[in-house]
Amino acid sequence: MASLKDRIKEILIRDKLIPQEDLQHALDEQKKTGEELNKILIRLKLIDEDTLTHLLSQDLGYPPISISRLKIEPELVKIIPKDIAMKYQIMPISVMGDRLTLAMADPLNIFAIDNIKALTGYTINPIISKTKDIETTIEKYYGRQEAFVTPTETFEAIIKDIKDTGELELVKEAADQSGVEHLGEEAPIIKLTDTIIQQAVLSRASDVFIEPMEKSVRVRYRIDGVIREIDRMTKVLLYPIVSRIKVIAALDISEHRLPQDGRFKTIIGGGREVDFRVNVLPTVLGEKVVLRVLDQGTSVLNIETLGFEPESLKRLRECAVKPHGLILACGPTGSGKTTTLYSILKYVDSPGKNIVTVEDPVEYQMKGMNQVNIRPSVGLTFPASLRSILRQDPNVIMIGEIRDTETLDIAVKAALTGHLVLSSLHTATAAGSIVRMENMGIEPFLISSSVLAIIAQRLLRKICPFCKEPQVIPRPVAERVGLLKMVQVNKEVELFHGKGCKRCFQTGYKGRVGITEILVFSPQVKELVWARAGEFKIKETARAEGMKTMREDGLAKAVAGLTTLEEVLRVTAADE
Repeated sequence: MASLKDRIKEILIRDKLIPQEDLQHALDEQKKTGEELNKILIRLKLIDEDTLTHLLSQDLGYPPISISRLKIEPELVKIIPKDIAMKYQIMPISVMGDRLTLAMADPLNIFAIDNIKALTGYTINPIISKTKDIETTIEKYYGRQEAFVTPTETFEAIIKDIKDTGELELVKEAADQSGVEHLGEEAPIIKLTDTIIQQAVLSRASDVFIEPMEKSVRVRYRIDGVIREIDRMTKVLLYPIVSRIKVIAALDISEHRLPQDGRFKTIIGGGREVDFRVNVLPTVLGEKVVLRVLDQGTSVLNIETLGFEPESLKRLRECAVKPHGLILACGPTGSGKTTTLYSILKYVDSPGKNIVTVEDPVEYQMKGMNQVNIRPSVGLTFPASLRSILRQDPNVIMIGEIRDTETLDIAVKAALTGHLVLSSLHTATAAGSIVRMENMGIEPFLISSSVLAIIAQRLLRKICPFCKEPQVIPRPVAERVGLLKMVQVNKEVELFHGKGCKRCFQTGYKGRVGITEILVFSPQVKELVWARAGEFKIKETARAEGMKTMREDGLAKAVAGLTTLEEVLRVTAADE
């Protein structure tokens, strides 16, 4: 079924209600901000909300209603929690038999309808209403107070509800009858699986782990780079949850012996689309599911706001605007390399450049760029893609990851023959990347001739702003880690830490910030590479030329109150 956005486009084009260029402007704005198309059209005053609601009502066959004039019974309001009503922009109007009449800003949101049906047990009868009316009515009947609820509390409430209503026994009975493949379509499982997914996004998790244990199912989120256990559930729920995820990811629900990969999208409050990559792995205790959350709404693709120090940013900009050469981002998995590379792409992008990316998979969809998703199963590998791309006269090429000598060889030669090439390597330090490339068989004279800069980076957890408080660092400790070079004090050094609160899961951290070291290939560094100098000598020369190491960058961010000394020491190695 077409989405509300597609239906609005069809109506506006069919009835010629606004000029094509105005519609395109609204669509561009929608891509950029993630805001809903109908809200953008109204905000830009291209069409008024009453007219748009009336047109949608006629086209979809749903009756329109002005709910601000209705008196809604208090008992109805209790059927749907406030956070659900706000997330989907809905309001319960009336109940007749087993049918719940629901005012919706987007009556085509099947995901919302399915989940409200699962949540309430009613058949949903949607009607269309203005977004503004729904928001006003929600505030009127639900009030403005919202308690902060952790995912654990949410899961406990749902499991308790499933037990209290006897639905868990139905799940057990179906499981005993080997009907687990079909349990993914049952209301309690839909409700539970949707909550796991939604809470992951709300908790800013990058990964979700649903893992079989001997007698339970463990749900864990990776939040700010650290895996945290969220809940444990009865083992009976494992196969129904896995089956539900397989259904929405279009995987084979009857296959339990082989690993499977898939992906799906879901809508989070405000109309924001979030992508999920799915991997299902058979283990001796059952199937384990890992979901990678690809939330573009939280990604900052702006080189100015990634946390680079002013001097480092200046050096990186100078390298990025050069017509050809190789820029590498290095670091372990989950250190923000892809975000950095895309930010550089966005910085150098212009209508006069042909930009092509090769990735596995494409994580950010960028307007105006040609993006290739590799598929090794059909022979579309990194080397095969790159050979074809080089025949398409690109100015800038981004390779998601250099995994083998062949890919590295093509990248180096492309950089030498007039292309700006961006890519990533799994190495620990900037200078260490040079040794890694030599070990992969690339001659030093090719490295020194092609590489412009190497960016080593990590992500540090930021101090939670809700429980941030001063922390005194004893002078001997400050001296040992190099803090006294940055802060001139006679006794202790005062930094900050988080004491722990409900909003940060008692960790004291919320969010992450990047730290980097940027090794620019100056004439002196090139000479050392050519002479096969060691990693330490290259790093020493780069520091003498102004390179700030990751440890120094981390300490600067601790002094600025962004992170803690403990976090800097956990993530970075000493420079000496």
